Amino acid sequence: MTRLFLLSQLAKPARGISLSPSLPVLSLNRLVSTPPSRSTRVSIPFQVQRAMASINSGDNNSKNSNNSSAASTFASAAGSGTLQALKPNVVDRYWNDIAEHFREPGFSTFDKEKSSQVIRDPEFMRKLLVAVITDRPGQGDILPSVIAKSSCDFFISLDKAGKSDFLRLLARDFGVLQEDVAKAARLYADQAKQDPESKALLRAEQVLRHAIEPGHNKFFDRVSRLPGGLKFLIDMRHDLLTILSENRTDFYLAALNESLKEKLQAWFVGFLDLERLTWQSPAVLLEKITQYEAVHKFKDVQDLKRRVGPGRRVFALMNKSLPTEPLVFVQVALVNTLSNNVQDILNDPSPGHANPAETVKCGIFYSITTQVGLSGIELGNFLIKRVVRSLKVEFPQIETFSTLSPIPGFRRWITQCQGLGQKLLLPEEESIISQLSQESDGDDEGQFGAFLKQTSTFSDKDKDT
Repeated sequence: MTRLFLLSQLAKPARGISLSPSLPVLSLNRLVSTPPSRSTRVSIPFQVQRAMASINSGDNNSKNSNNSSAASTFASAAGSGTLQALKPNVVDRYWNDIAEHFREPGFSTFDKEKSSQVIRDPEFMRKLLVAVITDRPGQGDILPSVIAKSSCDFFISLDKAGKSDFLRLLARDFGVLQEDVAKAARLYADQAKQDPESKALLRAEQVLRHAIEPGHNKFFDRVSRLPGGLKFLIDMRHDLLTILSENRTDFYLAALNESLKEKLQAWFVGFLDLERLTWQSPAVLLEKITQYEAVHKFKDVQDLKRRVGPGRRVFALMNKSLPTEPLVFVQVALVNTLSNNVQDILNDPSPGHANPAETVKCGIFYSITTQVGLSGIELGNFLIKRVVRSLKVEFPQIETFSTLSPIPGFRRWITQCQGLGQKLLLPEEESIISQLSQESDGDDEGQFGAFLKQTSTFSDKDKDT
């Protein structure tokens, strides 16, 4: 009876989904017969613990009888063929992935088997998403997580066209319901007119807030709690941005992108740790930065060793739930004077300093890379500010921080402004530059440094106007 109670609680059907008992049945026997080992420290839900105790104390005949009745119970409760169409060992794989995540944090991946049987049926996709997003009373914590994990495996197994269909369905059918928002807004407005300090107004506000939140946010929340779920969502947004770049006018995909971007920003900004990467850092981190580097690709192992060695710094922002993923990283050259050519930095055979406390005067940020799935989130700006504070502690004598990163379109903009006769500098700025050019005797670097030290260059007197 205990096993029947467990399965009935874990597999209650969502409303409005028809049964399809003709499809193959997903067995949950392994859920209670092969729990994860104690060394993994996985927290097993109370219902599962009680079922295990009951099964272990029962005799074999009772166990076999319960197994057959449990299968029939689950066949009638799963509903719609959504779970039945998934791989029969999906629950077993779910427990194994949790165990692997605790043994080797950061190494667990979705869909290791890369199933070649890709289902492109939109109705199946819709029912799968409904099963992930819908809250059903008494279903417990296991079944939603299992289905969410299976939906991630399913998405990864899709080709580009299949992923596009999946994302469009998630965006269109599980977005904001405009009719519900309009109705909730009218209710809120009416309550505000009647009594602006009533409990009814607070309830109307809650209804309106709930109506405005898109349904796909529940999908993101469920997936984020899975082992490796945050990395999956980062990669999913990478796919989404690629598809969106080819369909810039798609309103639903744009809304989905904004929702996922806001979620990632809330999960990461303010919850990241600054870490310096050196030659002694874990090999997986060094491999990741060579793989992700988007500005100046690494030539070979010696190039990597030089960039993380003396006279150079590589800093990354890390999240505790993704210990092997540098979300954004920046490369810094510690030099004596400003450089006007990044090749001088990249090709310097011995960038170290004999006496860095005296010779390191400038920090040049010559490359910054963010994972594509985190584009548009201000992690780079946050990272640079953290790095500046860290370098000032290590090298208090540094007075100048600069960048050699290109500004796309800057030359074209300058040319257009000149062609239109627009003034790019204020009169006082032109006067300062003219005066400095006469005093610098052709020393461009000295002229630029003197210009930066002018108080009026960074004046805040017009900040509030």
